[in-house]
Amino acid sequence: MTEVVASGVIDADADTVWMGLRDFSGPARWVRNIVTSDIEGEDAVDQVGAIRRLVFDSGNELRERLIALSDRERYFRYALLPPTSLPIQDYSGKVQVIPITDGNRALVHWCGSFTIREGAPEEVRAWVRSIYQRDIEDMQAYFEGL
Repeated sequence: MTEVVASGVIDADADTVWMGLRDFSGPARWVRNIVTSDIEGEDAVDQVGAIRRLVFDSGNELRERLIALSDRERYFRYALLPPTSLPIQDYSGKVQVIPITDGNRALVHWCGSFTIREGAPEEVRAWVRSIYQRDIEDMQAYFEGL
């Protein structure tokens, strides 16, 4: 398995950031290239087992399952569901919000592990890291604008 990690500081308090990110259907609000992010079926947006369907501005779609959520530790874990045309498989990720008491800010820590299905390992790791960093930048813009 390969692991990728990225993080960023958001100039908003950790509770505000966590309340936004814990909504598993929320990415369409804070990721620039996601058009819709809806929960399939009748599951709640924070229910372990819920499946979200992400539709990107490119027309591509992904489905992800919420596999853990902790309000106390401000994190959620999720898994990418097959089939997918991505160069990775067996993906699981974790997004955590950590309070920064200096300035009442939040650190978003994002990590993921996966198997590389195709492509040069260093290029695939860089590609995944770039997605994390771009999405963290989008989180910064969204939550700092609230």
